[in-house]
Amino acid sequence: MSASTPVVEAFVAHARAALPQENIGRYKIRTYSSSRAVGDAIIGLILSGEKTGTFSLAAEFDGQPDAIPQVGDYYVITNFDGEPALLYRVTAIEQVQFTGINDEHVQVEGPAARTVAVWRKIHWDYWGAILRAQGREPSETMPVIFQRFELLFPRDR
Repeated sequence: MSASTPVVEAFVAHARAALPQENIGRYKIRTYSSSRAVGDAIIGLILSGEKTGTFSLAAEFDGQPDAIPQVGDYYVITNFDGEPALLYRVTAIEQVQFTGINDEHVQVEGPAARTVAVWRKIHWDYWGAILRAQGREPSETMPVIFQRFELLFPRDR
């Protein structure tokens, strides 16, 4: 999770003005991927409506119970440079073991990652690197937090 900046706060103020029915109070900030190219691609998929959910490794939230995604959470998604790109609201949460991710879950991904085999390869490599950097090993039973979301702002780019 990133810390808020004046640019993010201005973006949220604009979203609040555009979406008064949402009652946006607290929000979390997230940047996708550790590379600009992948992060930009993910943002594009969300903005186009092709990506309607995401996954988090439960271990990312060890010792940070308030950071665990919950239904109703608002997320400002920033690009690689920290500029806000969009705001979404989490609409559903399910905790599943890594091997429990199924065909229904992966349909929220972009078209290239909508098969379980591809999804597992991408996420095993990505989360495995994160865990190994912490001196831990990935496991087929590691808990994953599956999230569906609704894009709120901007709807158009």
